[in-house]
Amino acid sequence: MFDLRILWIFVFGLVGGVIAQFIGAPMPFMLGAIFGSACFVLWYERGDRQLPKLTRWVRLIFMSVIGTMIGSRFTPELLVLLPQFWFSIAALLPYILLAHGGGYAIMRLIGGYQKKDAYYAALPGGIVDSAVLAEAAGADLRIVTAQHFIRIIMVVTSIPVLFFLITGEAVGSLAGETMVRATEYSVVDLLLILAIGFTGLTIGRLLRLPVSHMLGPLFLSLALTLTGTIEIHFPNWLGDLAQYMVGCALGAQFSGVSRKLLVRGLGMGLLAGTYMLSLAAGFALILTQYLPTEFGVMFVSFAAGGLAEMSLIALSLNFNPIVVAIHHLVRITLTIFCGKLLEKYVR
Repeated sequence: MFDLRILWIFVFGLVGGVIAQFIGAPMPFMLGAIFGSACFVLWYERGDRQLPKLTRWVRLIFMSVIGTMIGSRFTPELLVLLPQFWFSIAALLPYILLAHGGGYAIMRLIGGYQKKDAYYAALPGGIVDSAVLAEAAGADLRIVTAQHFIRIIMVVTSIPVLFFLITGEAVGSLAGETMVRATEYSVVDLLLILAIGFTGLTIGRLLRLPVSHMLGPLFLSLALTLTGTIEIHFPNWLGDLAQYMVGCALGAQFSGVSRKLLVRGLGMGLLAGTYMLSLAAGFALILTQYLPTEFGVMFVSFAAGGLAEMSLIALSLNFNPIVVAIHHLVRITLTIFCGKLLEKYVR
């Protein structure tokens, strides 16, 4: 029987998303929904009161929609630009290893987290994919989600503020940009999205891809778009809905989190985020000496924030969003594969 108390998770997630959208926060419907639903869970679960568990399929289904959306953002222009940036794309592998290793050391030595928790909390990937890997490995999803939440908030809010102080112009979410193209869509587009999401999800599971619910639809959508087979007009509301549903599902995972854990998570998130931003700046300084681009482009391309939000920042700064987006897509994908490949040593 369905427990109506679960609906309050989505109500408070919606309130958080609307507030985040109103104040111009980055990735408002995902981060706002995580914050709103987590606040409700932490407030409600006092004493012996416990909320029922939210099914993981809520998150996994909408992950496939997000994967389809990301893959559809790339155009054949990418095939022309890609050869010019092979060196910086190749540099993502050592960046990931250094970022993950340093983050893991911070989580373990300073934070005192268990090996599994520190390993997945330090991954320089996204909230969604890292949460899926952590869940499959039996790590504490509350710790992992909290650390990625804090790190991404720090990265995607500090970069717009930094460039605002330098240039005097608002960027990213503050500028009102959107990752989803503001084009008209039809029922055919919605059916294509559902078909790609379902087919990609199935293929990903058959191929046993890590985070198959996201990477399967992402690669299928990417292949169809780059080859010019299809062109999807993604409605704004669907992208917001997918991020909101994933955010609520992740916020629900804060069940049982103590204040002590939250305070420690904030400190570790700030330390890890600062380390990864400094590392990104170092890589950007080196790479700009060998590539036909400027420091800002490489810095935004390597900063470990969300793919969508970093693309928004690139748009607002008049950087090529394709260059920035492909670096983040490769970073997230490599992080998933490296995280999956090396996790046996932690286990």
